[in-house]
Amino acid sequence: MKNQIAIYSMAILALASVPPPTAGASPVSPSWIERRWEVRYLLLVDEASTLRSGVVQSRKFNSQQRAQGKHKDYLSARALFVPNATFFVPNAREIGIVLLTFGSKGEVNNQKGLLGKLTAKITRLYELDLVRTQTDPPEAYHFAYWAQGIPGDVTFSPAVCSSEDNRRYVAGWDVENYIGNFGCREWTAQLYDRDQPYIDVTSYASRGAYIGALTGWSRFEDPPKPVIGRQGKTWLCLHECPPGEKPGVIPDIRAWTTKHGFPMPTRPSKQPLYPDADYMDDLNEFWQQ
Repeated sequence: MKNQIAIYSMAILALASVPPPTAGASPVSPSWIERRWEVRYLLLVDEASTLRSGVVQSRKFNSQQRAQGKHKDYLSARALFVPNATFFVPNAREIGIVLLTFGSKGEVNNQKGLLGKLTAKITRLYELDLVRTQTDPPEAYHFAYWAQGIPGDVTFSPAVCSSEDNRRYVAGWDVENYIGNFGCREWTAQLYDRDQPYIDVTSYASRGAYIGALTGWSRFEDPPKPVIGRQGKTWLCLHECPPGEKPGVIPDIRAWTTKHGFPMPTRPSKQPLYPDADYMDDLNEFWQQ
């Protein structure tokens, strides 16, 4: 019952906070709304093999959608997300990333091919789509959602979240799950914390430290922050590394943090750090209004 309350509350909160479409909104898709685009970049991180298999599976899914005439309703953006870079890690699985950077109107500006012709838009239900406007009707590839978080709490919201994040924060989550215990709430809390000099995406479980499946992001107003994580015994800088450094292995994390005046990364008190169970009073209060 508590899980249902949390889910329904989030849906109602999203609907209540959606502004009405402005004049000039797309007539072919009334579900999209006109609002300021806030996301500067989107970063998908996972095991490289999982990212590659996701491309293959999603392309098959999209082909089926088109064959059944359902491509106007839903296409998976993962079919387009070929890894930009991969990181070899000794004695651990290879990590891959997909990076999309956006212009102020939501246009993808760091990719070629089909991805370079897409523009990000938001729907009335706060779903995030990559839209190909050159087709009639436009094709929309769903890739994430604009999560409103917990009513009255801005520690980790709003945030760009994925379908995996829907599972991470509800009761019954298995902390040993291979996709990891670090999700969009943990990312966004570190992004918003001006005293936090980097974003540490490490997941911890009984099998050790690792980098799981996650969706990261940043706004135009946010200063660049290095994205780091530990895969097995190896630390990596995945994105927006300090000036003069390229993404890749951090040979000595203590020397690296000392060099840049950063604190050493520490294991959090628990993971996930912001489960719904910690906010049930807020959710129940919102539900009773």
